[in-house]
Amino acid sequence: MDIMFTGLSIYDFQQQFGTDKSCIEALVKLKWDSDYKCRNCDYKKFCTTKRYGERRCCSCGKPESATAHTLFHKVKFPIHKAFMMIYLISTTKKGISALELHRKMGVHKRTALLFKRKVMEAMGSHCTYKMEGDIEVDETYVGQKKSKKPGRSKGTKKLIAVVIKRAGKGIERAYLKHIENAGVKELKPVFQDHIHLDASVRTDGWRSYTSIKKTYKNLKQEKSEKGKKFDKLHRFIMGFKGWLRGIHSSVRDLQKYLDEYVYRFNRNQSGGNIFNLLLKRMANFEPRTSAQIFNVA
Repeated sequence: MDIMFTGLSIYDFQQQFGTDKSCIEALVKLKWDSDYKCRNCDYKKFCTTKRYGERRCCSCGKPESATAHTLFHKVKFPIHKAFMMIYLISTTKKGISALELHRKMGVHKRTALLFKRKVMEAMGSHCTYKMEGDIEVDETYVGQKKSKKPGRSKGTKKLIAVVIKRAGKGIERAYLKHIENAGVKELKPVFQDHIHLDASVRTDGWRSYTSIKKTYKNLKQEKSEKGKKFDKLHRFIMGFKGWLRGIHSSVRDLQKYLDEYVYRFNRNQSGGNIFNLLLKRMANFEPRTSAQIFNVA
């Protein structure tokens, strides 16, 4: 993909994407470039219309706007505001809440929340590149402490699986997954989706991992010693929990927030290119209605 925006300067971003026209031009390039094909009849020739960025099929006459069949579909506010919201969500070091987007962008609270959730949809893992090398895995609970039950008892908290790939003294990649319990049926798909069979995996002595050893031959279990043996992993967990408490006043559909944190963490060296990557995902993502986003029947 051609670089559309580089750097982190909000002034430079405003210069490049401060008008609806410039934003539509970017979407046209991402959607079609030189490869237009009508969704209705597959015809490959088009003509333009009075509506900027819209293309009409020369065979069946069906028009399609630059925002149609994307996560920008039927956005009710100026498209340049939508681009700015994506920029703030992706490049702000700790992210930004929907409430803060409402304040900064001058849109309704519900509108800000809905569009942010659309952006978070695009941040989900594609499970394309499995982690290799030195991997560490653990589980942890998030949420308010309401249960006095010891150990791994779930209580009212939510359980997440944590996977990191170590690189030198730091962490190269990470993944977080909301799971119902710490059983094999919940943990095994996390391994299958995100960890290569040849990876060297370290984890604690929890019995579910013993069963997974049958498939992952390089999996080693050792005592955690209250996190001392997995210092990088536990620092990552504490960083995530601090972010969740500090940025968001309430959380629904936990997995989307896990995806947001990991998306930004895994691309923290991309600079302004993180915006380009996210914009491309949104331009190639099927539309989501409010009912789909919030799971309303």
